[in-house]
Amino acid sequence: MNDTNTDQLITLLSHPDGTTRRQAALALGVRHDGTPAAASALIERLVVEGDSCVREDLTWATVQHIDQALPQVLGMLDAESADTRRTGAHVLSKAADPAHLDALAPLLADPHADVAIKAYRAVANTGRPEALPLLATRLGDGDALQKDALTGAFFRFGADAVPALVTALGSDAARVREHAADALGHLGEDAAGGADALAALASDPEADVRLAALAALSQLGEEAAAQAAAFAGDPDPRVAAVASRLG
Repeated sequence: MNDTNTDQLITLLSHPDGTTRRQAALALGVRHDGTPAAASALIERLVVEGDSCVREDLTWATVQHIDQALPQVLGMLDAESADTRRTGAHVLSKAADPAHLDALAPLLADPHADVAIKAYRAVANTGRPEALPLLATRLGDGDALQKDALTGAFFRFGADAVPALVTALGSDAARVREHAADALGHLGEDAAGGADALAALASDPEADVRLAALAALSQLGEEAAAQAAAFAGDPDPRVAAVASRLG
């Protein structure tokens, strides 16, 4: 489509054939002729596009024009439609710009799980340390899929995520303590600095929290795993069995 002008490419974004729409999006993504209409057209199509492959190409193309597209993308974050909010967060997750953190932060608590999940990644991709306490406020939210997505967001920070997660181990909410322990475990040896805090959960009143803490310790390296002895004789048979195997 090298010989196709920008206006023609914009028209092709609505072509019935998905392959043609993809090619038009990709062509617009690499074309920087100073035409602001391209960014607007990409976003307008992105909001209504039903083909997931085409959406990804539209997303990529939009990111290539993010300077011009940003006002519209930020507007998407406040849209009434959950799909539109999710799409806006997805675009910004690909842009990975630290400047977008403040705009994305409210979506972490979005009532629609799909939006929140996309916001977790987008916020993590800003790379800003201020993102960590914001992400920590959502520990324990949602089903297993949503929890896993948040755990993955912490993983992107590696050892830098440990202080926020250790703080969350002291939450009054058992679901938060359990999720924080699980997230520390997923960090592996990067979370070795949280081993003592995890071992202290041997006295937690909730068996699921104790089990999560024990499982996490087993993933932090040999020295941390040795602290599993604190869980020996646990009244819950699941915890006791795991502690026995680790010991």
